[in-house]
Amino acid sequence: MIRVLYVGDAGALAGPFFFASPFIVDLKGFSVHVWAQPLIDALKKSPEIDVKHMAPWDAFRSFPKTVKEMSNYDVIIISDVEAETILFYPEFYTPSEYEKFIVRPNRTKVIKEYVENGGALVMAGSWFTFSGRHGFGGWGKTAVADILPVEILPGDDRVEAPEGVVVKAVNPEHPVMAGIPWDQCPPFLGYNKTRVKKEAHLLATIGDKEDPFIAVWDYEKGRVMAFTSDPCPHWGINFVKWEHYSKFWLQAVMWLSKKV
Repeated sequence: MIRVLYVGDAGALAGPFFFASPFIVDLKGFSVHVWAQPLIDALKKSPEIDVKHMAPWDAFRSFPKTVKEMSNYDVIIISDVEAETILFYPEFYTPSEYEKFIVRPNRTKVIKEYVENGGALVMAGSWFTFSGRHGFGGWGKTAVADILPVEILPGDDRVEAPEGVVVKAVNPEHPVMAGIPWDQCPPFLGYNKTRVKKEAHLLATIGDKEDPFIAVWDYEKGRVMAFTSDPCPHWGINFVKWEHYSKFWLQAVMWLSKKV
């Protein structure tokens, strides 16, 4: 069994709000949305893969703190969750904890050690991974940046493309890419701009400037993949409807976990 921990791609919508007077404010709606669902469903198509999804607010409290805890998973996917969610802990903001000395593991460093010891990581693109919207993703200053096959650029690294940008396969025979007609891949609506590292394997580019789209490498004993657009809406809203969407992600997880 391949065990996958998928962190991120979820949010809550609140409203409408009603302001009836200075003393009456009512919230008439609240709902949680798991935008990760298309990828969760794609991976669950394989009986060999078990997926645990962790929303960002759960990751803040419950993301693994040690290499031993992370090693319960063969692959960790991080998408649309800023580095601070993984760096910080609820205890930092809990008054009952203030009388004690508080230190906690730097979980971004633990991710790096987990990969060095044989684990696998996917960083997928979004407004809050890589550098992200206005740089709020913040991953470039963490240990995770060292193990990615692409270089995280400073500042706001988003390339918004409501007109759509095209993917081009560079290494279509790689096990992650094989058997998929990438020339028929639907357009993406944006991505995070990065630079591929010299030792990495660039599998596909995106956009007119042929920026990195999919890049992989072996890092120490583990494997890492950068996927620089959304694996779900909104940038990936067309991709999730493509008939080869599931095949791609299943192949990626199989390769990352060294099953192929």
